[in-house]
Amino acid sequence: MTTQERRLTVLDENDSFVQFKLDILKRAMPARDAVVFGDMYIVEGGYTKKCLDYGCERALLIDTLETPNWLDTRKAHPTLNFYKGDFSDTLFMQSIAERYEIGIVFDILLHQAPLLNTIHLMLEKVEGRFVIAQPMLREQGFANTLVYLPGNPDVTELYPLVSQSDDYRVFDVHQVNQSHWLWGMTRSFLLNVLKGEGFELTYEQEFRDLPNPNWYWWGAVVERKARNPTHWSNRATTRDLYLDAFI
Repeated sequence: MTTQERRLTVLDENDSFVQFKLDILKRAMPARDAVVFGDMYIVEGGYTKKCLDYGCERALLIDTLETPNWLDTRKAHPTLNFYKGDFSDTLFMQSIAERYEIGIVFDILLHQAPLLNTIHLMLEKVEGRFVIAQPMLREQGFANTLVYLPGNPDVTELYPLVSQSDDYRVFDVHQVNQSHWLWGMTRSFLLNVLKGEGFELTYEQEFRDLPNPNWYWWGAVVERKARNPTHWSNRATTRDLYLDAFI
């Protein structure tokens, strides 16, 4: 495909799923700037570009993938930036000094093996609001339920579709990577993780069930209220342990 044949990044706004995600994104606007995590697969930076359309002065996309269409879009819009790397990598994320008013994660948390650490690394770059849209599990018998899908035998209850699809690769115990669904998370689990990071819910929307009604599409905006001084990432020594060390 030649440069002339390639198209710039465009979202199909007639698609109901795209409309759902854009509605969630609008709830976080206006914003000075935005960082978008994992926006390359299929949409080629489409939601990152939308941040400019909604008034952001600059927008950054972080992803391990890059396409010619995205390169053309960046050339046409100099206030779009791109860091090619793994946002679950602590050293890579620590190399990014900038902070952004909003952060955006659409359909990617389910694929993160080091889940809590990855969420924390993302939120460290966000000063204001965090925008989420993804499939969620219905609440289970206990609040804060998180289900590890690789190797899980409950295929009928947990597979999100009626029949197998390459777009929903689940349950292979040897495929613990970002190309597969790794987690089934409930609303209560994710919101409490975010509270522990200092973020509170300001808006949420349930879109519709997946073909398996144990799953549904959910979107939310959470806002930073404070930083948590007792967060696990603060590796200060706890004085109540090994008191002899302080004598």
